[in-house]
Amino acid sequence: MVVGRFGLAIPALVLSGMFARQARKPMTPGKLRTDSLLFAIVLVGTAVIVVALNYVPALALGPVVEHLLMIGKG
Repeated sequence: MVVGRFGLAIPALVLSGMFARQARKPMTPGKLRTDSLLFAIVLVGTAVIVVALNYVPALALGPVVEHLLMIGKG
């Protein structure tokens, strides 16, 4: 159990240390700044789309099943 816990934690800490030591790269026109309104809109929009793709099919099944039950009883 200890190996399973620390076997994942240690490589994650090593990787984060490597990222922390990297030099900052200059801003170029192709980069998206993470402290801008555009980044927030893209992030929230992506979250809304993912949630909708997960829940809308399940919500749509309720009326479909209800309709099929009404047809079967008629």
